[in-house]
Amino acid sequence: MTEGIAPQATPHAVAVPTWDWPHRLWHWAFAAALSLSLYTGLADDLDLMDLHMTVGGCVIALLAFRLGWGIWGGPHTQLAQYRLSPRCIWRHFTGHAERPARSQPHTPPGMAVAITLLAAVALQAATGLFASDDIFTDGPFAHYLSDRGVDLATAIHTRVCWVVLAVIAVHTLAIGWYALRRDAVVLSIFHGRLAGDHLPIATQLIGRGLFTALGAAALVWAGARWL
Repeated sequence: MTEGIAPQATPHAVAVPTWDWPHRLWHWAFAAALSLSLYTGLADDLDLMDLHMTVGGCVIALLAFRLGWGIWGGPHTQLAQYRLSPRCIWRHFTGHAERPARSQPHTPPGMAVAITLLAAVALQAATGLFASDDIFTDGPFAHYLSDRGVDLATAIHTRVCWVVLAVIAVHTLAIGWYALRRDAVVLSIFHGRLAGDHLPIATQLIGRGLFTALGAAALVWAGARWL
């Protein structure tokens, strides 16, 4: 039996605990940090660059947390659940989607958006460590690369943000569509319950979430301190 899932099945359309507290807190912290990072990066204000770099470190810590949580976190948030293919996405939009596994509350498009966003943010955050504006601000690891390498990192960093914004727009439009249909999925990230044929989680994993958060913060602190 998968750890963290209650042993009894739950009738269809009954709202059951699906999203654990650590995942929900991570979701809103990631949304806030990403929004602030994009704002400070696109505001064209040199006075905001120190804040931009600090928030960038927070984004990296949150990505590290999500990676750890994707391995040993709640059963519905583990990365092993994110199995999808273009065929699954196509069948979802054409109304021929197969019935999802009871351990999988995500739709194929939802999984695709989540994976794309995390990958794009990870790429932007990683290249930001080596980027430079050639005037006032250098990434903390820019001195490890040649001038050509820094230029490449900067070019990627300043362009991937548009991919991030595009994925956020798709996610926002999808949530708006669900909201118009009064779908309960919109509020599920607040209260953690989702209706459907899903196995409920049996525990919120608060202790494991705290340990994972401390580990992610320590990793970023060590990198900033010794690299």
